Amino acid sequence: MFAVLCTVLAVLAVACLWVILYDTHHFVTVKYSLSLPFVKKDTRIVMISDLHNYCYGKENGRLTEAIDALKPDMIVLAGDMITSDAREKFDGTMKLLKRLNERYPVYYAYGNHEQKIQLYKKYENMGKKFEKALEETGIRPLRNTHVELAERGITIYGLEIDHSLYKRLSRDPLPEGCMKQLLGAPRQETCRILIAHDPEYFPDYAGWGADLVLAGHIHGGIVRVPFLGGVISPSLWLFPKYDGGLFREGTSTMVLGRGLGTHSPRVRLFNPAELVVVDIGTQKGEQN
Repeated sequence: MFAVLCTVLAVLAVACLWVILYDTHHFVTVKYSLSLPFVKKDTRIVMISDLHNYCYGKENGRLTEAIDALKPDMIVLAGDMITSDAREKFDGTMKLLKRLNERYPVYYAYGNHEQKIQLYKKYENMGKKFEKALEETGIRPLRNTHVELAERGITIYGLEIDHSLYKRLSRDPLPEGCMKQLLGAPRQETCRILIAHDPEYFPDYAGWGADLVLAGHIHGGIVRVPFLGGVISPSLWLFPKYDGGLFREGTSTMVLGRGLGTHSPRVRLFNPAELVVVDIGTQKGEQN
């Protein structure tokens, strides 16, 4: 009996190891279709989050081919394209971003890793190199600002909350009036799309007036358990409420990507990386 049990456990361990290797080096394409107010024409968004410098094929060739095949109208980068580790090189990431910006409109809001390298002295050189490299891609990040796409009836906001809110084992509420202070009052008679790296403040984003929130940060919970979802968040909360997928709060919708890369730990289990596609159309009864 003991020998049988050992054999079963060994088989399970090998199976889990295979899944970890597969999920950590493989991505799937996940699609969502939404009808949103004030949208004037169908719009396809490809969202990338939490790449963390990972490379799929030479110079991210596999990822580029997958994006091109989807024929997006725009690319949204929902933060943590890089990792705040001076030992890591982000040249490959910048080549990918430059390539994407040459082909599509790109809208980029920072995550906690992009913020960190610009706030702390030990990352000073890395922060300067990152900003210079990003400038060379031609991408201008949306740092608590917005861009209006009048022909589509869409306004895209990029949110950057205070880095001190990215805590472990605790979560502070957003200060009262924070959203309006950072972004201003939401524009009227336009579809308001908010790029917000941290999904944990989704109720605040909805209360501010976001029609659609595009987020990342949680990495799907690293390990996913059937019926329970993601196991742990970067804040070290077990079974986080927002781990990946589609969420609603009042009239607001959030699409939470499970990320394309890994960071501390560099593993995934039953949780493949995601390239996210969001197809947006006008709500029924509205005129284009």
